Amino acid sequence: MMLAIFRNFLALFFCVSIAGFSQVIENDITIELGQTNFPIERPFTISVIIPNSDSRPSITFPDIAGFTKKGTSASVTPSEIGGKTITNQVITQNYQARAPGRFRVPPFSIQVNDETVQSEGTILVVRSSATASIPTNLTTTAIVPPPNGSAFLSLRASKSIIFSGESVALTLSFFVADNYPYKLSFTALDKQLQAINKKIRPANAWEENLNITELNPVPVSVGGKKFREFRLYQSVFFPLSNQTLKLPAVTLWLGKEPIIGPPSAKPETIVFTSKPLVVAVRPLPAHPLRGRVPVGLFRLDEGLERQRVSVGQSVRYTFSVTGEGNIATLPAPETLSDTTAVDVFPPKERHTVNNSGTEVTGHKTFTYFVVPHQNGVISLVNRFQWIYFNPQTARYDTLRPRLQLQVGKKGSAIAINSTVEAALSGTNGETVVVTPAGDSLYAGIETIDSTHQPLSIPVLIRAIANVLIVLMLLGMIFVFFKR
Repeated sequence: MMLAIFRNFLALFFCVSIAGFSQVIENDITIELGQTNFPIERPFTISVIIPNSDSRPSITFPDIAGFTKKGTSASVTPSEIGGKTITNQVITQNYQARAPGRFRVPPFSIQVNDETVQSEGTILVVRSSATASIPTNLTTTAIVPPPNGSAFLSLRASKSIIFSGESVALTLSFFVADNYPYKLSFTALDKQLQAINKKIRPANAWEENLNITELNPVPVSVGGKKFREFRLYQSVFFPLSNQTLKLPAVTLWLGKEPIIGPPSAKPETIVFTSKPLVVAVRPLPAHPLRGRVPVGLFRLDEGLERQRVSVGQSVRYTFSVTGEGNIATLPAPETLSDTTAVDVFPPKERHTVNNSGTEVTGHKTFTYFVVPHQNGVISLVNRFQWIYFNPQTARYDTLRPRLQLQVGKKGSAIAINSTVEAALSGTNGETVVVTPAGDSLYAGIETIDSTHQPLSIPVLIRAIANVLIVLMLLGMIFVFFKR
């Protein structure tokens, strides 16, 4: 009896200890629905948010009556939890309404790896647009069907001439006319696409691939005729050299059967071949930093935790580069040598990448801790700069801060010696160091007692818990052998 009571108490103690002292990281996969009331030209979206995932899983999204699937997009957001970098995946399916009206999305489930995620569904209201939407062609390479051909394979690029480091999207699609007299079936598609990808993937280029998991036909018009497009491969590349991208012709084997008549025991094999593709790559103009600066369309979003601080008070400053380009590899801004008025600590970085298949957008944020050690107005324009090349203007440009930091007079003579420690650890609390005399942060530093070590309550509780666990285990062993 005593042993059973002791066992129950020990199990309860472990449960309470784990609940009280462990750090829980949320790993729940969630489904997020887009806006439910929208004009017809705007797509509806279903997003699957997968926390703490380094790989992108294959996801089958549900069909919605009255809507056409328009492809998927993926974004990656690294975040830091407990000193560890966690990668969050967001995979989004776009749906295009065929006509205005009211539509019901019934409850559905999505399988992600070995986990099933449920959604209660929703009601969608699609409004008619006041002005007819004009479809835009996202690719500059023309889609030209072969003569007398009602099914063909096309490899196209978003741009025919680019600068080194500029993005170019490659899309491989199979087109079949609505009146095509045969039934086509994809055979061993995964194996074929692996061989195709090796041939068309440019060498010495950074790739942001859009993982296509479903072959959904999309109605399109080519040369005034109605076709269905099957997108087989979509990826955005950033050439790392001035070498011209020469993409060879690729072939695709499909099974062919007549629509009318009994199905044949062995379908006929038909081969489709794309045309070779060339994308010219131009070198960047002469510049001292040519080849070392990012290429793209960017803007600066900056922020200060607060604009008025005291001498020695740490303040967070965020330098966020937003736009279109190779977001994952964007470097930190250059910190200029003028540090007579402030101390600037190395930044923490985080970025979000969105890949639509035709362009890569997102932002990369650099968070600094700035500690001023003299009074006055400090202009951050003299501390940071970020140089990049704009391919639209064919010119180099520089992003510079516009914010200013107002450093006021020192307050009462209270010294807290954890400013630098908080800045390096990235805590959210405000840490103030007010020096006993003068405007310098380092005045009176010799009077600070470094021998005093503050007591850490969590460490003390964990130590006591460990001692109690050892004592309880010893007690359990004693009771067991006594019986």
